[in-house]
Amino acid sequence: MNLTDYLALERYEYLVLLVDFVIAIVLLTLIGKVSGLVSNVNSVKELSVKDNHAFGISFGAALLALGLMLTGAVSGDETISLVYEVTIVLSYGVFGILLMVAARFILDKISLPQISIHEQILKGNAAAALVDAANMIATAIIIRAVMIWVDAESFMGLALVAFGFIASQILMIIVTRYRTFVYAKRHEGGCIQDAFENGNIALAIRYFGHKVGAALAVTAASGLVTYMPLSAITAALLWVAASAIMVIALSLIAIAARHVVLSGINVVEEVDDQGNIGIGLIEAIIYIVIGLLLVALFAVSAY
Repeated sequence: MNLTDYLALERYEYLVLLVDFVIAIVLLTLIGKVSGLVSNVNSVKELSVKDNHAFGISFGAALLALGLMLTGAVSGDETISLVYEVTIVLSYGVFGILLMVAARFILDKISLPQISIHEQILKGNAAAALVDAANMIATAIIIRAVMIWVDAESFMGLALVAFGFIASQILMIIVTRYRTFVYAKRHEGGCIQDAFENGNIALAIRYFGHKVGAALAVTAASGLVTYMPLSAITAALLWVAASAIMVIALSLIAIAARHVVLSGINVVEEVDDQGNIGIGLIEAIIYIVIGLLLVALFAVSAY
């Protein structure tokens, strides 16, 4: 037996992997160059001259989100030719970037319309940056899950990725509205957007955890519904229904777990009023851990 007998992949497959990796690195590099253009600011100035930590959080989250999304674009079996492989991976990668830009617009105009997250980040508001980071990373997790679910090897899958994005954004808006409702109920009509604007980092961290956990719950739903190309619309609708159930389950389990883990602690006073970052982080981790457990139980193949 020679060395090639021990290798799991053929030469062409290794070449495809190399091409996909190079494309991913190129896209990651480009997002670093164009991020300032998308935000209408000079990234270098914000990061190194103004030492804007909030912008750094947002910028870093955008890179992480892009990396997560690209793992969905480059996964799957090799295509019929290198030219087709490059075209399909680039198409999914660029499309994913555009969807994340759209997610930022939705956050500002629909989810949290009373606060300009972008303006707050430029003012150095770390809480606003964490809210933006939550939105970007959660969106990337969901886009990645959809790309893997549809097995991104054809252009037809782009339509389903768009559908999955729209459906997931509706779920993310519901999660944000839920957090807004809970905050208003706890504070006699108070507005969570004002709290973010006032720089409540603990509250933003909890929001981060809930949103990322919800995105993981949507990913877990991919294990409950099998993608069938001949009945793609039906499968997509079933995944949306399963995603909604998973997001609700995540919230209920997290509430129960919080009462156990943080027994004897007035969470509202600590996080909402005192800005206790430690308690907010624990709550965020509870949401994320439960989301990860759901993924491990129902959608191991997606991660």
